[in-house]
Amino acid sequence: MAEQTGSNFFDKKSFVQDYIVEACENLDFLDELCIRLSKNNRDENAVKELLRILHTLKGTSRMMEFPQIEKIIHETESVFKKLQSNQFEINKTYLTLLLNIISVIRKAVDSIKKNGSEDIVNFDFIIKNVHKAFTGEEFSTDFEPEKKPQEAEAQEEEVSLFHDSETIKIQISEVNSILQSFDKLIMRQIRLKNEIAKIKSEVQALGYDEFHEVDENMEVLEKQSFDIQEKIISLRMLPFDMILQPLKHSVASEAIKLDKNVEFEIPHSEITIDKTILENLPKILIHLVRNALDHGIESPDERIRLGKNPKGCVSIKVSQNSNRIFVTVADDGKGIDYEKISAKAQKLYPDQAKEIQKMQKDDLIQFIFESGFSTKEQVSELSGRGVGMDVVRSEMDHLKGKISITSEKDKGTSIELSLPSSLATQDGLFVRQGKNLYLILSHYIKEIITVPRESFLKLQKGPVINLHNELLPVYDFDAIIGKLSGTYSADNIEIPIIVIEYLNRKIAVMVDEILHYKTVVIKPVPNLLKSFEGLQGLVFDENYRIIPVLNIPNCMQRFTSVNSYDVKELEVKKSRKIYSVLVVDDSHTTRNIEKIILESENYKVATACDGIEALEKLKAYNFDLVITDIKMPRMDGFDLLHNIRHTENLKDIPVIIISSVYENDTAEKVKQLGAQGYIVKSDFERENLIAKAKELLSNE
Repeated sequence: MAEQTGSNFFDKKSFVQDYIVEACENLDFLDELCIRLSKNNRDENAVKELLRILHTLKGTSRMMEFPQIEKIIHETESVFKKLQSNQFEINKTYLTLLLNIISVIRKAVDSIKKNGSEDIVNFDFIIKNVHKAFTGEEFSTDFEPEKKPQEAEAQEEEVSLFHDSETIKIQISEVNSILQSFDKLIMRQIRLKNEIAKIKSEVQALGYDEFHEVDENMEVLEKQSFDIQEKIISLRMLPFDMILQPLKHSVASEAIKLDKNVEFEIPHSEITIDKTILENLPKILIHLVRNALDHGIESPDERIRLGKNPKGCVSIKVSQNSNRIFVTVADDGKGIDYEKISAKAQKLYPDQAKEIQKMQKDDLIQFIFESGFSTKEQVSELSGRGVGMDVVRSEMDHLKGKISITSEKDKGTSIELSLPSSLATQDGLFVRQGKNLYLILSHYIKEIITVPRESFLKLQKGPVINLHNELLPVYDFDAIIGKLSGTYSADNIEIPIIVIEYLNRKIAVMVDEILHYKTVVIKPVPNLLKSFEGLQGLVFDENYRIIPVLNIPNCMQRFTSVNSYDVKELEVKKSRKIYSVLVVDDSHTTRNIEKIILESENYKVATACDGIEALEKLKAYNFDLVITDIKMPRMDGFDLLHNIRHTENLKDIPVIIISSVYENDTAEKVKQLGAQGYIVKSDFERENLIAKAKELLSNE
């Protein structure tokens, strides 16, 4: 069962493209180092760097299960270790050997790119001769299969010095920087349009009306700008299928642990979504699936008693409407027991018992999202680990998402996650309150209406309106910004109202004026204003005025504070700490794989590409665990470990070393330096890493 839970959790196919790009980069570096050594065969730094790159490429090839490439690099690494220790001299023959091995691996990587397999011709012959080079015997450097003269001549005609690549690497930060620059360009464009309109109105008053060509050019410019902006944003997008397919393995494993007979419906999806959102979704989906299996799906016997199919069903569906992505996790289990929620809430908050007894289903659901709240009396292995629905809620808020729950007793539960397809742009509604403008993100808006003042119903806690046979509390918009000025006079006959929905709860908010709906590029909140939780970002209008984007979850808390209960004591007793882990490896592929493995167990993960970057992050942030490779540029794992153990505020952080091969002297050295774990990539499975991480963090 460990095997099923372990290496199959992530689909290695999802990382093949990363592996190919990284392998090509490393092979280019090896070519450069060969050139350096051909000029100076005593360049110790070049040999050291060469061995580091071979080590990295060997490790990623092992993790991606390309054994032929791994074996060839392992043998080559052994040869150059001997050369490093001056047992042999680095001469042209050895450099020719390395250059030809690089060519062999390039062809293998091209084969992986085309058909998914290495397909190394003459593999045994290559291994045999590289091993001869290691033992000091005479060896061949010609690894090409023998060809007839005409075949060889034909092949020389096809040789190209250009190594084709369908992808280029670009940092997300670079894409964001381009978007920000383009946003400024669009603002200038809007200003230019306004200036032309002003000039046009002035000259038309004088009888001049020859602006048709200018108007046409501005219209074309606006359309092209919008198209380019969309293409730049698309650079941040990744296919949703990257997490859906690996999730199937995880769901199957969890069902086995709980001995639940479950059918899984997780179809393929062609939908793409922002990379940042996609990276954070697995931990959310895994928790929702665990809840469905542990809390929702009944035992086969119970299902038969209820007249159901003994085999339960858990499904994940993905759809898109405009620029919103909808992910629905559903099960056909027992449904939410609202009576249990009410009873548990009354037990936890006895001073609010009478109010809780009168609560409707949508109000009771709010308790599910409070830290530590659970109606399950006995904690199972599954329900007792990982994040709770409170963390799911906070993660969704961070991703500018929205959660909706529908449930029916003995029929099942459906949880819908509404997410933006991109964090770069959002749809929103501009409203005016007094002299100020605000933006409300559209996914929080349920309805926009105009209500006669006379239709307000007066209740003890304030006014309400009856909307579709549902009573909604009405709030003054000023409550959001803390003024509570009550700007609405008795003379207002009709009041513009926005119905806002968050976590199944709806409220009506009065505003002075509803303006227009627009797709905008949202800028992050500046550091100066980050302490103000009511803001989710900023946008600029055509006149360069700053318009705040309201943080609706925070605003809802302000509005409904009468129903917010103090749960600090409960959090102290029951909340589970979310540990932070720093993964350090010069291989992008390895970093990604380890990050996904750790995040599947709800660890918060940051990454660094070498020891120097790792130390910078360790000084800037608090981490509970460091997982590091050994051979890296600038600063290797040994030096990083030494620095950690000799820095006062870092010396107690546990460290796990991950290496490509097991060596007694290496194991002894990392132990002496103070590492608490040593994992070999040849034995690298999800369970090994997670088990060691849990062991070290449980001792804290």
